[in-house]
Amino acid sequence: MGRRGLVGALLVLTLVSTSVLGAGEAGATPAVTAERKASLDVLDGVISRFDALLAKDDDAAHRTATQAKLDEFKTRRDALQTDYDQSRYDELRVDLNLEYQRLASWMAPPRTPAPPARPAERSTSNVQR
Repeated sequence: MGRRGLVGALLVLTLVSTSVLGAGEAGATPAVTAERKASLDVLDGVISRFDALLAKDDDAAHRTATQAKLDEFKTRRDALQTDYDQSRYDELRVDLNLEYQRLASWMAPPRTPAPPARPAERSTSNVQR
């Protein structure tokens, strides 16, 4: 077999292997494995904790802005349930963790103590002129 024959055989093998592998994946919906279901359950837990913390936010403007972000996260989670992609899952987890930490930091009491009370101002009536 010459060089042309070897290249042709390799091309045929490549086409056959991709068509055989692709045929099984094209019409089939991805099976929800136990691992994926567990990942999505963890994601649902993180979102519910985020939602519970957000409910305690007493600043209406901040709560509204953060609720918009949470709604976007829920939309992304719903998309993952229909079309799971590990990299999109990881990105969503990072974004959720970051926003949760921002919210927790926003709601935490200040770390620095209040400034000490100043002594009463001296009255100016005692000053000699």
